[in-house]
Amino acid sequence: MKLENSSILYAIQNKVTRPGVASELCRAKWTSMKFNKSGKQILVTTESGLVIMVDGYDGKVTNVFLSEGANGAPGTQPAAACFTSDDQTVLCGNEDGTISCWDVATGSLVKKLKGHVGHVACIASNPKYAQIASSCTNTALWLW
Repeated sequence: MKLENSSILYAIQNKVTRPGVASELCRAKWTSMKFNKSGKQILVTTESGLVIMVDGYDGKVTNVFLSEGANGAPGTQPAAACFTSDDQTVLCGNEDGTISCWDVATGSLVKKLKGHVGHVACIASNPKYAQIASSCTNTALWLW
């Protein structure tokens, strides 16, 4: 099975408003892939702040999330993202030091966690407890 750029582009188009940004994002190099706990979804991160959620069985794009740059525009740094241990939320690190919490089912922003001083480059969810670990440019480890 092959994930076509056109399906990524289709999912991104309603999330960005500036012309040409969507086509640039869908061609971004992938940096990581992670299954959710149930194995039904795959989270793909890219070097340009795009996070793609893909169905783990048929490979269709089910949602996309954009990490945010310092000025609220789409991010330009590699995305850091993960599923929470209950598979209900996607956590996405942003360049402004915040973490966006996206609802998996609806794709809507549920909450923003604030505290880092720079780009959140690493994020992980504890598989057993309701706990998140994240770090930014100053190498400080935050436990949420």
